[in-house]
Amino acid sequence: MNCDIHLTDKLAIYFEEVKKGLGLAYVPPCVNRSLATFNVVNGELVYALGALKNVGLEAMRLITDARRADGQDKPFATLFDLARRADLKRVGKRPMEMLARAGAFDQLDPNRRRVFESLDALVSYSAAVHEQKASAQVSLFGEAGEDLPEPRLDPSPDWLPAERLAEEFKAIGFYLSGHPLDDYMASLKRKGVMTLDEVTEKA
Repeated sequence: MNCDIHLTDKLAIYFEEVKKGLGLAYVPPCVNRSLATFNVVNGELVYALGALKNVGLEAMRLITDARRADGQDKPFATLFDLARRADLKRVGKRPMEMLARAGAFDQLDPNRRRVFESLDALVSYSAAVHEQKASAQVSLFGEAGEDLPEPRLDPSPDWLPAERLAEEFKAIGFYLSGHPLDDYMASLKRKGVMTLDEVTEKA
Protein backbone atom coordinates (compact mmCIF):
# COMPACT_ATOMS: atom_id res chain seq x y z
CA MET A 1 0.00 0.00 0.00
CA ASN A 2 2.90 2.35 0.69
CA CYS A 3 4.32 1.62 -2.79
CA ASP A 4 1.02 2.76 -4.35
CA ILE A 5 0.13 5.38 -1.75
CA HIS A 6 -0.85 7.95 -4.41
CA LEU A 7 -2.92 5.52 -6.52
CA THR A 8 -6.44 5.68 -5.09
CA ASP A 9 -7.88 2.97 -7.33
CA LYS A 10 -5.26 0.46 -6.20
CA LEU A 11 -5.62 1.46 -2.54
CA ALA A 12 -9.35 0.74 -2.74
CA ILE A 13 -8.60 -2.80 -3.96
CA TYR A 14 -5.89 -3.37 -1.35
CA PHE A 15 -8.13 -2.08 1.43
CA GLU A 16 -10.95 -4.45 0.48
CA GLU A 17 -8.45 -7.30 0.61
CA VAL A 18 -7.30 -6.17 4.06
CA LYS A 19 -10.90 -6.11 5.37
CA LYS A 20 -12.44 -9.11 3.61
CA GLY A 21 -9.57 -11.27 2.37
CA LEU A 22 -7.32 -11.01 5.42
CA GLY A 23 -9.97 -10.03 7.95
CA LEU A 24 -7.70 -7.44 9.56
CA ALA A 25 -8.98 -4.61 11.72
CA TYR A 26 -8.09 -1.08 10.70
CA VAL A 27 -7.72 2.39 12.20
CA PRO A 28 -9.17 5.21 10.04
CA PRO A 29 -7.08 8.32 9.28
CA CYS A 30 -6.32 10.04 12.59
CA VAL A 31 -3.89 12.83 13.45
CA ASN A 32 -3.23 11.15 16.80
CA ARG A 33 -2.61 7.62 15.54
CA SER A 34 -1.68 7.67 11.86
CA LEU A 35 1.72 8.26 10.31
CA ALA A 36 2.28 9.83 6.92
CA THR A 37 2.56 6.28 5.52
CA PHE A 38 0.69 3.04 6.24
CA ASN A 39 1.78 1.00 9.24
CA VAL A 40 0.51 -1.85 11.40
CA VAL A 41 0.10 -1.53 15.17
CA ASN A 42 -1.07 -4.46 17.32
CA GLY A 43 -2.34 -6.29 14.24
CA GLU A 44 -4.36 -3.31 12.99
CA LEU A 45 -3.71 -1.47 9.74
CA VAL A 46 -3.37 2.23 10.56
CA TYR A 47 -4.51 4.25 7.56
CA ALA A 48 -1.90 6.69 6.25
CA LEU A 49 -2.52 10.43 6.30
CA GLY A 50 -0.43 10.68 3.14
CA ALA A 51 -2.85 8.38 1.30
CA LEU A 52 -5.56 11.06 1.31
CA LYS A 53 -6.10 12.91 -1.94
CA ASN A 54 -4.26 16.21 -2.54
CA VAL A 55 -2.29 16.25 0.71
CA GLY A 56 1.33 15.24 0.05
CA LEU A 57 3.58 13.14 2.26
CA GLU A 58 5.78 16.04 3.37
CA ALA A 59 2.80 18.10 4.55
CA MET A 60 1.54 15.13 6.57
CA ARG A 61 4.99 14.59 8.09
CA LEU A 62 4.81 18.14 9.48
CA ILE A 63 1.84 16.97 11.56
CA THR A 64 3.23 13.58 12.60
CA ASP A 65 6.65 15.08 13.42
CA ALA A 66 4.97 17.71 15.62
CA ARG A 67 3.15 14.92 17.45
CA ARG A 68 6.44 13.12 18.09
CA ALA A 69 8.65 16.20 18.54
CA ASP A 70 10.27 15.10 21.82
CA GLY A 71 11.15 11.63 20.60
CA GLN A 72 7.97 10.14 21.99
CA ASP A 73 4.43 10.03 20.72
CA LYS A 74 2.39 12.74 22.44
CA PRO A 75 -1.18 12.91 21.06
CA PHE A 76 -2.73 16.31 20.42
CA ALA A 77 -5.22 17.28 23.11
CA THR A 78 -7.32 19.76 21.13
CA LEU A 79 -7.44 21.44 17.74
CA PHE A 80 -5.71 24.43 19.31
CA ASP A 81 -2.97 22.20 20.71
CA LEU A 82 -2.44 20.89 17.17
CA ALA A 83 -2.33 24.45 15.82
CA ARG A 84 0.28 25.46 18.42
CA ARG A 85 2.54 22.46 17.86
CA ALA A 86 2.28 22.06 14.06
CA ASP A 87 2.65 24.99 11.66
CA LEU A 88 -0.66 24.60 9.83
CA LYS A 89 0.20 27.39 7.38
CA ARG A 90 3.05 25.21 6.10
CA VAL A 91 0.74 22.20 5.98
CA GLY A 92 -1.65 24.18 3.78
CA LYS A 93 -5.40 24.74 3.83
CA ARG A 94 -6.24 22.21 1.08
CA PRO A 95 -4.56 19.29 2.90
CA MET A 96 -6.28 20.40 6.12
CA GLU A 97 -9.64 20.30 4.33
CA MET A 98 -8.96 16.74 3.21
CA LEU A 99 -8.03 15.73 6.76
CA ALA A 100 -11.28 17.23 8.06
CA ARG A 101 -13.35 15.49 5.37
CA ALA A 102 -11.69 12.14 6.14
CA GLY A 103 -12.41 12.45 9.86
CA ALA A 104 -8.73 12.68 10.84
CA PHE A 105 -9.63 15.24 13.54
CA ASP A 106 -12.49 13.20 15.04
CA GLN A 107 -10.58 12.54 18.28
CA LEU A 108 -10.15 16.30 18.76
CA ASP A 109 -13.63 17.33 17.61
CA PRO A 110 -16.19 14.85 16.22
CA ASN A 111 -18.10 17.61 14.37
CA ARG A 112 -16.39 17.38 10.98
CA ARG A 113 -18.30 20.27 9.46
CA ARG A 114 -17.39 22.59 12.35
CA VAL A 115 -13.72 21.71 11.91
CA PHE A 116 -13.94 22.16 8.14
CA GLU A 117 -15.63 25.56 8.44
CA SER A 118 -13.12 26.70 11.12
CA LEU A 119 -9.95 25.94 9.18
CA ASP A 120 -9.27 29.54 8.12
CA ALA A 121 -9.33 30.64 11.77
CA LEU A 122 -7.21 27.68 12.91
CA VAL A 123 -4.58 28.20 10.20
CA SER A 124 -4.38 31.94 10.99
CA TYR A 125 -4.07 31.19 14.71
CA SER A 126 -1.32 28.65 14.04
CA ALA A 127 0.55 31.09 11.79
CA ALA A 128 0.42 33.80 14.48
CA VAL A 129 1.68 31.38 17.15
CA HIS A 130 4.59 30.18 15.03
CA GLU A 131 5.50 33.70 13.88
CA GLN A 132 5.67 34.78 17.51
CA LYS A 133 7.82 31.75 18.39
CA ALA A 134 10.14 32.47 15.47
CA SER A 135 10.61 36.09 16.56
CA ALA A 136 11.51 34.85 20.06
CA GLN A 137 9.20 37.38 21.69
CA VAL A 138 8.50 35.65 24.97
CA SER A 139 5.31 36.67 26.70
CA LEU A 140 5.20 37.74 30.35
CA PHE A 141 2.61 34.99 30.90
CA GLY A 142 4.43 32.06 29.34
CA GLU A 143 6.23 30.84 26.24
CA ALA A 144 5.94 32.64 22.95
CA GLY A 145 2.55 32.16 21.37
CA GLU A 146 0.97 30.53 24.40
CA ASP A 147 -0.93 33.67 25.40
CA LEU A 148 -2.59 34.29 22.03
CA PRO A 149 -6.39 34.00 22.32
CA GLU A 150 -7.83 30.87 20.77
CA PRO A 151 -10.19 31.56 17.85
CA ARG A 152 -13.89 30.80 18.07
CA LEU A 153 -14.90 27.69 16.16
CA ASP A 154 -17.73 27.77 13.64
CA PRO A 155 -21.06 26.87 15.33
CA SER A 156 -22.36 24.84 12.35
CA PRO A 157 -24.12 21.53 13.07
CA ASP A 158 -22.35 18.42 11.81
CA TRP A 159 -22.90 16.97 8.35
CA LEU A 160 -25.67 14.39 8.09
CA PRO A 161 -24.46 10.75 7.82
CA ALA A 162 -24.87 10.71 4.02
CA GLU A 163 -22.99 14.02 3.77
CA ARG A 164 -20.19 12.72 6.00
CA LEU A 165 -19.77 9.72 3.70
CA ALA A 166 -19.78 11.94 0.61
CA GLU A 167 -17.12 14.25 2.09
CA GLU A 168 -15.07 11.23 3.23
CA PHE A 169 -15.24 9.87 -0.32
CA LYS A 170 -13.84 13.18 -1.66
CA ALA A 171 -10.82 12.89 0.62
CA ILE A 172 -10.12 9.15 0.49
CA GLY A 173 -11.34 8.25 -2.99
CA PHE A 174 -13.55 5.39 -1.84
CA TYR A 175 -15.96 4.66 1.01
CA LEU A 176 -13.92 3.72 4.08
CA SER A 177 -16.15 3.86 7.16
CA GLY A 178 -19.41 2.88 5.50
CA HIS A 179 -21.41 2.92 2.27
CA PRO A 180 -24.51 4.92 1.22
CA LEU A 181 -26.41 1.64 0.71
CA ASP A 182 -25.69 0.30 4.21
CA ASP A 183 -29.04 1.55 5.55
CA TYR A 184 -30.87 -0.38 2.83
CA MET A 185 -28.84 -3.59 2.97
CA ALA A 186 -31.35 -5.54 5.08
CA SER A 187 -34.20 -4.70 2.66
CA LEU A 188 -32.06 -5.54 -0.36
CA LYS A 189 -31.10 -8.89 1.18
CA ARG A 190 -34.79 -9.71 1.76
CA LYS A 191 -35.43 -9.08 -1.94
CA GLY A 192 -32.56 -11.36 -2.90
CA VAL A 193 -30.29 -8.62 -4.22
CA MET A 194 -26.67 -9.79 -4.23
CA THR A 195 -23.44 -7.83 -3.91
CA LEU A 196 -20.87 -7.95 -6.70
CA ASP A 197 -18.67 -10.19 -4.53
CA GLU A 198 -21.57 -12.63 -4.07
CA VAL A 199 -22.37 -12.65 -7.80
CA THR A 200 -18.70 -13.25 -8.64
CA GLU A 201 -18.46 -16.10 -6.15
CA LYS A 202 -21.66 -17.67 -7.47
CA ALA A 203 -20.43 -17.40 -11.05
